[in-house]
Amino acid sequence: MTTDSATAATAVTAVTARHDGTAETAARPFDVLGKVYEDTYAHLPEQLAAIDWLLARLPARAKVLDIGSGTGRPTAERIAAAGHEVTGYDVSATMVDLARAQVPAALFELADVRALPDTPGRWDAITAFFPLLQMPRADLDTTLVRIADWLTPGGIFVFSTVPFDAEDEEIQWMGQIIRATSYPAETYGRLLREAGLHIVHEQLSVFHPDFPGMGAEEHLFLYAIKPGGPAVPAHALVGPYPLPETYRGPHELNQHGWLGMEARFERHDITPVLAALTGNDRVLDVGGGTGAVVREIAAQLGKITTIEPHAAREESMRPLTARGVTVLPGCAEQLPVGDAEFDATLATWVLHYTDDPDQAVAELARAVDRTHPAARVIIVQGAPDNELIALWNRTCAPLIGEAQDHQGHLLAQAARVLAERGFGDIAFTRARVDVVFPEPGPEAKAQAAATVLADFWNTGHPRLAELREALLPTLRAHFADGADRFNDDAVLLIARPTPFADH
Repeated sequence: MTTDSATAATAVTAVTARHDGTAETAARPFDVLGKVYEDTYAHLPEQLAAIDWLLARLPARAKVLDIGSGTGRPTAERIAAAGHEVTGYDVSATMVDLARAQVPAALFELADVRALPDTPGRWDAITAFFPLLQMPRADLDTTLVRIADWLTPGGIFVFSTVPFDAEDEEIQWMGQIIRATSYPAETYGRLLREAGLHIVHEQLSVFHPDFPGMGAEEHLFLYAIKPGGPAVPAHALVGPYPLPETYRGPHELNQHGWLGMEARFERHDITPVLAALTGNDRVLDVGGGTGAVVREIAAQLGKITTIEPHAAREESMRPLTARGVTVLPGCAEQLPVGDAEFDATLATWVLHYTDDPDQAVAELARAVDRTHPAARVIIVQGAPDNELIALWNRTCAPLIGEAQDHQGHLLAQAARVLAERGFGDIAFTRARVDVVFPEPGPEAKAQAAATVLADFWNTGHPRLAELREALLPTLRAHFADGADRFNDDAVLLIARPTPFADH
């Protein structure tokens, strides 16, 4: 056996039996290693990234199968913590016991994946991080086909392995003797496609385990989707449920009220937007506002075009032209740009100010060149547990006779419109935003918050003074516990063209 295959075959998870068919043989090294295995492999960057990618796409309360669940960390723990139903299987009794103790929110069973019953269409997602390295190639081929069958239409398979060209070779790994089998990296993609899955991500990486005597390992990560699912599965961040059937209509946008709020923001939603624009060069922002977002993007990319419908805001951004910002007048529902003129479009906290959000999203999609390798649409709206939106819905909406705000409805509709236009790879992630009131003492904080929030939401309303008074009891109670801020959290919708979309 070559040195390369010996080092490559080190990341083995105990889920399958040795080629002689005994699960006990495969389990033995992991029964010995126990928590040491977790300490060595649980912080693998590519695995953590794969879990993040999956969580951004899972429907609410998804049923997830974790093959080779090990100690339950990090995979089952993180997925269960996000509110999903996780079932893990492993052949090592030690691993199963550790997983049950460490991740009580998930279900763990002792089983060989080959012995699991066929359950077509049962699982919304299946994860398999390095578990299929201890079975003959014939069993490996069959297992991948069965996994594809177990997924629901639209279900996701996240898979990793150690690619090398050998079968049933004895190696030494973490002080244990095991027998390992794999394929060259390119073979796995072919096998998954033949099983009916569409691959949306394929990555080779190198890992250096922190364990005596261990060398560098080559890892392969594949993300795949089973065709035929709903265009936009329900996601926990697109709530609260049930969603309203219609749009409430636009909020009024006031420059004075916005500036009062902006001075109090601690925004952590801009950094993930910048990260999402990696690989983009021609970016269009819709609703530039006061320029907080476009300034950061221009600093990163050197240039950006922004559309601003409000004359005062458009004029206030003119000085940013020296920083690479091109400011154009126009509205979100009819962008003054050509088809496929940009490789990314962006709208942050904009849709609830538009007359027709669906048309605005359609315009965002129209302006993107879907053939660009980093093509994407990014939309930022409020999170389902956003405290300020809940406060407005509970106190202000009934007082002034308006329908409640529902940011999840806007995100769900945006996802639907984007999927219909070929942007079917849709991810949702949370970003922290705080509105801070540093005034000394709870009463001063409450008074400041009542003024700032009422002005932000309803400047010029004939019942503005009543709104401020109506807000005060809740604000006093909030700040009485020592708080100095409100959660104004955001959700980022990031949509990319679906590789297998028929558009």
